[in-house]
Amino acid sequence: MSYSIKEAAAKAKIAPHTLRYYEEEKLLPYVKRDANGYRIYTDEDLSWIEVVSCLREANVSIADLKEMMSLSKGEKSALSERINILDEHRKNIQEQQKDLKQKEEMLDIKINHLKQLEDMDLMSLNKQKLC
Repeated sequence: MSYSIKEAAAKAKIAPHTLRYYEEEKLLPYVKRDANGYRIYTDEDLSWIEVVSCLREANVSIADLKEMMSLSKGEKSALSERINILDEHRKNIQEQQKDLKQKEEMLDIKINHLKQLEDMDLMSLNKQKLC
């Protein structure tokens, strides 16, 4: 099946200008054009778009995506390089998750403290530090 840029963008849940940008950056190298020069996206293109979008949401840089694209055209030996790029990004995500978990725990402590203060009488509150 084929899709216009508007249809492909809607299916991928991204803006048409993002698709144009990905194509300019050579992240979607196989997009065809019709006789009038309009882009025609296939289901295979949509699969590529899904992968690129997912990796971008995981903060994989355009430079790393380009490198992965160039490596994907290479030999089987390039697979380990692609794995290394993705593994490095996975480590970054795990660090971010750890950091967010610590922040969440601090917020829980603060919320519980404020709830305890909420239950105190006004005289006791004036004697307490509120933060």
